[in-house]
Amino acid sequence: MIPESPPAFRALLDSDHVTARTRALMEARAQPVRGAPRVLSAEGLARLRALLDGVLPQGDLFGDARIDLAERIDARLAGPGDGWRFAILPPDAIAYEQALATLDAAGRDSFGAGLPELDAAARDRLIARLAEGAISGLLDGAQMQRWFSDLRADAVQEFMAHPAVQGAFGISAVATGGDREIQGFEEIGADRRERWEARL
Repeated sequence: MIPESPPAFRALLDSDHVTARTRALMEARAQPVRGAPRVLSAEGLARLRALLDGVLPQGDLFGDARIDLAERIDARLAGPGDGWRFAILPPDAIAYEQALATLDAAGRDSFGAGLPELDAAARDRLIARLAEGAISGLLDGAQMQRWFSDLRADAVQEFMAHPAVQGAFGISAVATGGDREIQGFEEIGADRRERWEARL
């Protein structure tokens, strides 16, 4: 089950404070990703889902609904990207697959189960070791740390880009002005909100 934007945020999207282009982009982001996996193997995608449950837990933000961040990252890896990466890492798609396989092997070595089968406590211990640079395999410890930095950035970007998340947090940055008249923001101080933002 995918999360839905709060009614107030949907009303903002439908208002003349949002351009048609921005509205269409947000509506597209609200839809589940089709055709995954595109870049990762099926095993890699399952490993990524399991890892993301510990890296960015969605908790009770949406009840039983969840944003499938793994599918969104897989689609992101299909490009087009910005071409940036850490010099010590292989291209993103290869780095993801190799890092996830390395983590899966570390889980089997340390806890007797691959990443998708680990319980939350074992998974979190594995993540702590990953952050410390204490896991190596197809990628060495330094490479795994750099990849983990990329993963966290990718996960947060995909999460915060989703309209249900923006609505849940009351983010009104989509209100960049209408198609007929650029309205913008006037209340730009800390903790100041426009009158039309109060309902978010």
